[in-house]
Amino acid sequence: MSTVETYTPPSTTPATRAHPARPHAGRKLLSQIGLYVVVVLFLLFTLIPIYWIVLSAFTPVTELFTSPLNYIPAHPSLENFVTVAQIVSLDQQFLNSTILSVSSAFLSVVVCLLAAYAFARIRFPGSSILFLLLLLSGYLPTIAMIIPLFQLFQSLSLLDSLAGLVILLVSFLVPTSVWIMTSFVRQIPIELEEAAQIDGANFLQRLWHVVIPVLRPSIATLFLINLVSSWQEFFFPLIFSRSNDSATLTLGITQAAVNPQYQTVAWGNEAAMAMIVIVPIFLLTLIFQKQIVEGLMAGSLKG
Repeated sequence: MSTVETYTPPSTTPATRAHPARPHAGRKLLSQIGLYVVVVLFLLFTLIPIYWIVLSAFTPVTELFTSPLNYIPAHPSLENFVTVAQIVSLDQQFLNSTILSVSSAFLSVVVCLLAAYAFARIRFPGSSILFLLLLLSGYLPTIAMIIPLFQLFQSLSLLDSLAGLVILLVSFLVPTSVWIMTSFVRQIPIELEEAAQIDGANFLQRLWHVVIPVLRPSIATLFLINLVSSWQEFFFPLIFSRSNDSATLTLGITQAAVNPQYQTVAWGNEAAMAMIVIVPIFLLTLIFQKQIVEGLMAGSLKG
């Protein structure tokens, strides 16, 4: 009996080819370098003016314009702050700025919350057009409306008053605030309000017991943003304030800038006054920065 042997050729496994280096790693490195460069340039663009203000505020007048420039004061001094305290009514202006900013921020949040809830939950004819007109009103040039507003406030005896400034700031803060708050309200599940409505809650009760507790971080964030915006407002106090009774700290910068002895711009005094304006709001933002970020993230992550 014969056997037939079959020949099986040896199997050859193809050699694993070395893949060329991917270009993605180089692109990623370049993108990271580009991002770092942009961040560094932005920080320099933001911090250099602040550094110059601090340097000028603590540098005596005799050393402010020496050549070469000292990037660190050789003889730090509070001379500029003492001079500012003698020229500007700091206590009155600080009180006016506090009243103006807190009142404007509070009233703008109350008004925008009511309006935003109505736009988000009530469907009525022309609601979309009205919402668009309200939003567009916030982008009208302020300089184009200043003369009619001045004449209106003059006829209403609201010039040189904190009440008039509060009304002005609230009217300019509300459009953007309504737009932001409306987007927050629309992200709240409607089922929560429907459940409250079944239990007998009316419109305002649903707003107070359902919407506001959910939006508390966003409301706090919007309040702080409007507070900062009102605190640093300069144009309206410049036009509508005529005495220290309604003057704010931002107006004190212009008062401190005049050197009565030499009739020139007192840059050291101006820098010291600018620091007095910046420091309170900087500390407030630094203390509540976590709440601000949480409020913004809450508005973007809900729903």
